[in-house]
Amino acid sequence: MADNCEFFESKYDAARARAGRRIEEVALGQSVGLNGYTTVVEAETLCEHLDLETTATLLDVGSGQGWPGSHISRMAGCRLVSVDVPWNALQMAKTQPGTVAVRARGGSLPFRGDSFDAIVHADVFC
Repeated sequence: MADNCEFFESKYDAARARAGRRIEEVALGQSVGLNGYTTVVEAETLCEHLDLETTATLLDVGSGQGWPGSHISRMAGCRLVSVDVPWNALQMAKTQPGTVAVRARGGSLPFRGDSFDAIVHADVFC
């Protein structure tokens, strides 16, 4: 697992190049800081299906830098808890308003079962 952690740490350490942001804009219609495979349309569809209220708390497992959980929580106006292992990615995730970042593995989350109204885990391999 240490090798995997090192890989993801280095992935998030790499600066996003202007060319990468431009590709994202052309391919997806906007640059939102994607670091996975969930598109903007897919994130918006998730948000519609979750039907979260502003009082809700959303858990994003394997959040990386915060996509798509941050987009969903902004659309719904709810709180977000981002969970992942790479601390540098979580540092970026917690810059989003209303976001709490927790360093933990998806298989051993430090929360009670009734802590969240919804959970997303896009682009996570279990």
